[in-house]
Amino acid sequence: MEKLKKLAFLADRTAVLFIGIAVGAVIGLAFLGGGEGAASAPAPEIVVQQAAATGDVAPSECAAMFDRGLTRALAEGEPVQIGVFGDSFGDGLWAALYRGFRGEDDFVVHQFAHQSTGFTRYRSLNVLEDIAARLEEQPVDIAVLSFGANDTQGIYTGNSAAAYMSEEWQEIVGARVDAVVQLLRDNGAIVYWVGLPRMRRPEFDAQIQQMNAFYAARMRQLGVPFIDTASLSVDEDGNYAAYLPNPETGARTLVRANDGIHMTGMGYGFLTRGLEERIRGYVDLARAEAVREEQRRSAASTVETGGSSEG
Repeated sequence: MEKLKKLAFLADRTAVLFIGIAVGAVIGLAFLGGGEGAASAPAPEIVVQQAAATGDVAPSECAAMFDRGLTRALAEGEPVQIGVFGDSFGDGLWAALYRGFRGEDDFVVHQFAHQSTGFTRYRSLNVLEDIAARLEEQPVDIAVLSFGANDTQGIYTGNSAAAYMSEEWQEIVGARVDAVVQLLRDNGAIVYWVGLPRMRRPEFDAQIQQMNAFYAARMRQLGVPFIDTASLSVDEDGNYAAYLPNPETGARTLVRANDGIHMTGMGYGFLTRGLEERIRGYVDLARAEAVREEQRRSAASTVETGGSSEG
């Protein structure tokens, strides 16, 4: 079967992603809690409603089952379709994954991210509806998600507002996240959630680490691998770093944009190196399962026809 053509509209996207996320006006007292560029007081102690989780979900949790659509596609030699969803960080991750898988006919990486979006911004873009529409146009086998940089703020619910990381906020955002993960799974996709890196401004960094804790706990509850990037974005002392050593050459490399929020093209690549290998490992396991399925079908066919063979 002729393999699908890989998207080729991106050449070498190595430029720094300086896409800023709109700060927006302060709406009512301390309700907005932040957003990427908002100046705010130090973040208060937040209690995440789910049990805290650290690190990744074990690889076996990700690769426990394989969708029949994926194993069929692999058996027929079709490429694995990877969709990257999110905000401007998602856009950066897509560029890095595209470069990482470029030249490999087994993978096609699709850009489905939107700048300045998030789970607190459904008035501007309903993430669930948008992803459903994207999947209808282009099904994916693997979904990579990264949201949250725009969501360090309160959320409107009718005529009232739920403050950032309040119990009501966590319930609303959690339900929206659950719905997105379920939609992707219902469409046969394995899901990975990529956390956010450390931020230069201490107050915003504190809010982002609260966000990471919230999503890490939520993903563990859902059985979704949470890819920690905070630990990949700090120096040897655990502090925010604009420059980090290249893992291949050791050379001092600029990894952060001037805004202290986004990454450079190289920086996003640093964050996705482990994810690339994890995806390849998952696909290798799925490919092996596809071979076993074919062997089982062949064996069953032989048994069915064996009784009528002569000799």
